[in-house]
Amino acid sequence: MSRRYIQRKDNEGWTVNSKVPFQISCCDCGLVHTFVLVAGKKGTPIGIAAKRDNRATGQRRRHQQKKSKP
Repeated sequence: MSRRYIQRKDNEGWTVNSKVPFQISCCDCGLVHTFVLVAGKKGTPIGIAAKRDNRATGQRRRHQQKKSKP
């Protein structure tokens, strides 16, 4: 499965749907985390869960190495 990561710029915001997992990858080391944000009613705390995705990290790092080879 081909997965593309969107390159974000510093201080750039984006929106996500509540309770829908999304992945974030480090552009330097390729470490991938899966995040889920849960927003309740207005005025209640926002829940955040994060988990390192070892399989996606390995795939990302292998892809980065192929791109960097001459």
